[in-house]
Amino acid sequence: MSAWLERIKDALWPRTCAVHDCRRPVDRPEGYICSRCYATLPWYDEFAKSTFAYLSPIVELVNIYKFSGATYLTEDFAAAMERSFRRKHDAASVDVVVPVPIHKSRLEERGYNQSGLLADALAKRLGRVCDDRSLVKVRDTGHQSRSTGDERRKNLAAAFRAARPERLRGRTVLLVDDVMTTGATLEECTRAILACGAHRVVQFALAKALMDEDVGEDYVKT
Repeated sequence: MSAWLERIKDALWPRTCAVHDCRRPVDRPEGYICSRCYATLPWYDEFAKSTFAYLSPIVELVNIYKFSGATYLTEDFAAAMERSFRRKHDAASVDVVVPVPIHKSRLEERGYNQSGLLADALAKRLGRVCDDRSLVKVRDTGHQSRSTGDERRKNLAAAFRAARPERLRGRTVLLVDDVMTTGATLEECTRAILACGAHRVVQFALAKALMDEDVGEDYVKT
C-alpha cells in the first residue's frame, strides 16, 4: 500500500497498540504494536532458535493471535523474526520455509494456521519460498499445554509426515513455529523432514517458553 493511502487509512481507522493496557497510537508503518512497546518486548536469543521469550506481553499477544483471530499482528511478528533470524543465520542458505502444520480438523475449526501465516510472511521478508503443503500433521494430538516433555514426545510420535518428499529432498529447510515449549513438536517435524532426504533443518520459533534448563541463556531486552 502506498504511503498516502496508508495515511488516509490511519486517519479514518486509527491503529492503537495491541499490547494490553497500552492503547497508544501506533507509530510504526503497517504495524499494530507501538514503537515503545516494540522496543521493550522480551527479545530473546536461545541458541538462535527463537525471537522472544514467552513472557508478557508476548504471551497475551500470541494468545489473541492464535485463538482470537488477531492475524493483523502477522507483520509485527514477522518483522521481529526477520530481525532476530538475520542476526545469527544466513538467509541465502535457506532453500524453503516450512511451517509446523496443524491437523485438518484444527484448521477447519480455527480457519488458519498461525505458524503458516508467520512462515509465509517471514519467507517473503527473507526472499525465500514458503511451502505449506509438503509437511502435514496426520494425527490430531490435541492441546498439550499441560503435558510434560516426555508426554509430548510420546503423543507426537509419527504425528507428522512429508506429503511431498521430492520438494524437500536435498534442501535446507527453515522450520517455523509460533511457540517452542519443550521442543518436541519441532523435533518431530524435523525427523519427518530429514526422513525424506532433506539436507538440513533450521528450527525457528516466534517465542520460547522458558524452562529450568534455560537459566543462563541470553535474555536480551533491547
